[in-house]
Amino acid sequence: MNKLKNLRIVVAILLGFQILMLGQVPTPKGLWRFEDSSRLTKADIGNDLELVGAHTAIAGPGNGAVKIGKGSFYKMNHGIVPPNNAYYVNEYTLQFDFRIPSLAGWHCFFQTSTNNSNDGDCFINNNGNVGLEATGYSDYSIKANEWYRLVVSVKNGFFHEYYLDGQPVCNGVVQSLHGRFALDKFLLLFADNNGEDGEIDCAEIAIWDKALSTDEVKTLGGFGHTITGVQQNQLILKPYLQAPRSNSIYVCWHDPNDSFTKVEYGTTDLLGESALGNSEMIFPPYRWHSVKLEKLLPNTEYFYRVVSGSGTSQVYSFKTQPDNDYKGKLRFLLLSDTHSNDTTMVVKIIQQAKEKLQELYGSDYQKKVNMVLHSGDLVMSGNDITQWTKQYFAPMSKISANIPFMTVAGNHEGENRNYYSYMKYDDHSDQPEDLKERFWSLTLGNTAIIGLNSNLLNLSAVKQLTWLDQKLGDIEANPKIDFVFLLVHHLPISELWGEGITDNGSKYVNYQILPILKKYSKVVQISYGHTHGFERGTIESEFSNPSGDFRIVCGGGGGGEVDRWGSFRNQDFSNIHVSLDQYCYQIIEIDVANKTFESFLYSLGNYSKSRNSELMDRWYKKIDQTAPEKPAAYVPSINFSRVVLNTSAISSDSLMSVRVQIADGADYNNCIVNTIVNWKNVYGVDGNYNPVDLNKNINLTKLSFNRSLFVTDKNYFYRVQYRDHNLKWSDWSNSVQFKATTSSDDDALADGVALKQNFPNPYNSTTKIIYKIQKRSFISLKVYDILGNEISVLVNEEKDAGEYEAKFDGRNLSSGVYFYKLQAGDYSKTKKLTLVR
Repeated sequence: MNKLKNLRIVVAILLGFQILMLGQVPTPKGLWRFEDSSRLTKADIGNDLELVGAHTAIAGPGNGAVKIGKGSFYKMNHGIVPPNNAYYVNEYTLQFDFRIPSLAGWHCFFQTSTNNSNDGDCFINNNGNVGLEATGYSDYSIKANEWYRLVVSVKNGFFHEYYLDGQPVCNGVVQSLHGRFALDKFLLLFADNNGEDGEIDCAEIAIWDKALSTDEVKTLGGFGHTITGVQQNQLILKPYLQAPRSNSIYVCWHDPNDSFTKVEYGTTDLLGESALGNSEMIFPPYRWHSVKLEKLLPNTEYFYRVVSGSGTSQVYSFKTQPDNDYKGKLRFLLLSDTHSNDTTMVVKIIQQAKEKLQELYGSDYQKKVNMVLHSGDLVMSGNDITQWTKQYFAPMSKISANIPFMTVAGNHEGENRNYYSYMKYDDHSDQPEDLKERFWSLTLGNTAIIGLNSNLLNLSAVKQLTWLDQKLGDIEANPKIDFVFLLVHHLPISELWGEGITDNGSKYVNYQILPILKKYSKVVQISYGHTHGFERGTIESEFSNPSGDFRIVCGGGGGGEVDRWGSFRNQDFSNIHVSLDQYCYQIIEIDVANKTFESFLYSLGNYSKSRNSELMDRWYKKIDQTAPEKPAAYVPSINFSRVVLNTSAISSDSLMSVRVQIADGADYNNCIVNTIVNWKNVYGVDGNYNPVDLNKNINLTKLSFNRSLFVTDKNYFYRVQYRDHNLKWSDWSNSVQFKATTSSDDDALADGVALKQNFPNPYNSTTKIIYKIQKRSFISLKVYDILGNEISVLVNEEKDAGEYEAKFDGRNLSSGVYFYKLQAGDYSKTKKLTLVR
């Protein structure tokens, strides 16, 4: 009988090797079957195991097995050589044939720490679920005293998948390169540093130097369990358009039936042409069909329908993108952070955005809107296959069959393989294979759009930054391109969510991406999300002859729960002009021929105050509009508490910002004031949840500073520079010297009464006269001509202590010298003013 048993074992091993050698599954680097009870650590392939503690030989499911208890483990020299001279192994597959006696307590499969100093890296918890908190657990629960085959397929930066008996049970959260799940030379089996390594029986262990695919794992089989799979809620035969070009587009859809994949299409609804494609199992049963339509005509409407094993869709239409010589309009819908377990708001946003597009461009809006651009966070968890349909494809299906999408990966996608399986960006990605689709670019008419990756998982930041620098340099030299828009997920700064600024991705955007963008004149906007709301600000360009600064715009109010004021750390940044804790979407319209664009922010409000696609903000860029003329600076107005700078009106457009320098020398090397003041600062809300503009009613030509900043009778100099809403700066104004002094022009007497020189003086219509009293007095302020005749009574009443301003209108008088006299109790003072026609 023993000879017969041994013969069966040999035959089974030979059959197993035959299957492997036939090419269904690569040969493992290591295989241990525990057949030799006198030498249980012996390897069938690879290096022998090293035992720490104790184990016992037991009968297995047709072959030998071991029982290994708490505190004991194996040390495996896996023999995998890391590629490219790397230190760690980032791609591998592990197989365990196992059985546990009870669900009580935890059981551990392996630990990547070589000295057993950390928690294990794959467990069975006390509910029977397989996995780990960092990657996620299986929904399926194993049963005690039954044999299973567990396969863990790992490619760090791409996927981390669990299988039982050849069937997928958990599409785990993708893990970083060289991180926790990268292998050193040795791997510990069944080890945990704090006792969560309950007794386990094992009949076979194998390791591969590649991440096995779902089909490869299926051929490994198992012990016959039917594993409860993922519920199917995919949208079958509902198209999703993406990766558009002037002569091609990808048409994609779900259908679990893989018998064939086809798109029928044509320039009329009669169709007439067809193209075949292929399909891939994203994660069972979610099969993604893709057809690339090629050799299309630019800027042309096409009709199409998709055909696969489950049937035929209705007929839809789309319009191809224009070529680079196009001179018409380009239009984009911008979204971000549409992910939410409750899809109520994202569905509402997409519906209202669609209605707005129809209102603006007609029922056939798909012929006039080029693309939807999405700044990431499409789903709550990139490894949960069900969320891709529920949270992304289903809400977007209202428009995705007619308007193509381009996205970047958010932190919630986590660089999961699902994202890169669903998205087809190879045509827009000129990187080597290891960076393919991680970042991309496309050009339409006079506009370049660049998608960047700020997750920094499985991505060389240096390579991306080098590519970005080169790409922007090429665009700078291309006279046909006027605008560059960039998409990235992480934020550089945020007023709504201060905690987000500390993310590594956000630091990467702020400290490494923005400095590159500042070098080039054609960058006009970087759009991002990460915080759930809307924020708009500016970044100053460092280009030698700047055509203007560029905008930073957060459109993260796409459906995820809004970051409300006060819920997180709030901070008022000087270069953020508008912040709204509201659901929203944006529409950008580019006029290629005139080299201009306009952007519009439409709000749905929030749960405290709803809005119906209310226009809450707009901004624009006009390439050929000249910068403002150099402003004029005048002598400041100075009183007891304030120094008010007086400058001219802007020459054209409208005044957005004033840069002010006040120094104690004409060279402006030592500035006591060096700041930018903006026309608007929307920050926070009032009691009715309406946005509050902290700069409301500000007059940028009358900027006021506290008198305490200045030393009396010391010489100061000031100058200003204007920026219009087109983000172009003027040259510096003339430099004005002044003293913050109490002289005859700013008279303060012992009894606490002062009369200032009128401003302006000379004047040609109206002028202002400022006076101050420090106790309640009867005030008389009158104007006389040169002969002493009373011309006007400006004040003739009792006044409380305070500073006052009186206006004198001289439009009905002739040019000449006049006098004004202040009488306050025993105080009397007369000053001269000059009227010039």
